[in-house]
Amino acid sequence: MQTSMASIMICAILCLCGCSSSNGTPANSVAQGIYCGSFTATFGSTGSSSSSGGSSSSSSSSSGTSGSSSFCSGSDSSPVFFGMVQADGTAVFFTKQNSNLVLYAPAAVTAASFSLPVNAIGLNGSVVRTVAGGTDSGTLTGTVSGGDLSGSISDNYGNNVDFAATANADTWARTSSLATVAGSYKSSFSLGGTTYAPTLAIDSGGNITGTDSGGCSYGGAVTTPDTLHNDYNMKLTSSCLSGQTFSGIGAYFPAGLSNPNGILSPAELKVGLSNGTASGIYLNLSLSN
Repeated sequence: MQTSMASIMICAILCLCGCSSSNGTPANSVAQGIYCGSFTATFGSTGSSSSSGGSSSSSSSSSGTSGSSSFCSGSDSSPVFFGMVQADGTAVFFTKQNSNLVLYAPAAVTAASFSLPVNAIGLNGSVVRTVAGGTDSGTLTGTVSGGDLSGSISDNYGNNVDFAATANADTWARTSSLATVAGSYKSSFSLGGTTYAPTLAIDSGGNITGTDSGGCSYGGAVTTPDTLHNDYNMKLTSSCLSGQTFSGIGAYFPAGLSNPNGILSPAELKVGLSNGTASGIYLNLSLSN
């Protein structure tokens, strides 16, 4: 999708560590859940290619449980919109088509109707405003009704992404725990033109350690802000990422789930992260033990 917005799971404008109400339980956003759907895109004269490879696109996408590279099912070429909203309104959304992946991080989504500032970044070299991995900002406008989320993301350059998605209640209803995600995972991501392929271990306390073949070391932590739902926070650091800390949210998908892509195996932990400024990572962690 050609858009001047690409996203970043920005921790700076979102309360990524799980805001709580006065009684210590998460606030109850009406929009909370895991969403799967599709998008269309239109572009102004100054737009540049990103998620749809430079042309408007339209397609429906079934709201399956999980896919090889997203929260949702659907073919690699279909324009998929997916993401999640935590109980406190912290949110992250993605558009994906072919190899183009854009991540959108709005301010907290707490009301049934909303118009919010959103930050964006092109992930894995996706082009935004003629720049691979470029960034932009705009406005996320939408409504939540009966488990459906719909709306648009627009910027000042005439670029617009319309989306429609459905909450996957069964996926969101899975409880979360550190014991559930404990294990060794493999993943890969691109940042600044370099591809990293770490093996990360999450212990029973949520601590992350890891290395990759390039000699990079990794650290961080996983926490569970809302144990009643499939809801995880993550922080990740690396010796090869200039001391940056990437923070974000995600969900866990156990092995054996069935969708149009087949049977999921192994289990996966899917997380969107940002460094709070202009870089983002989408981690599709596959359990390896």
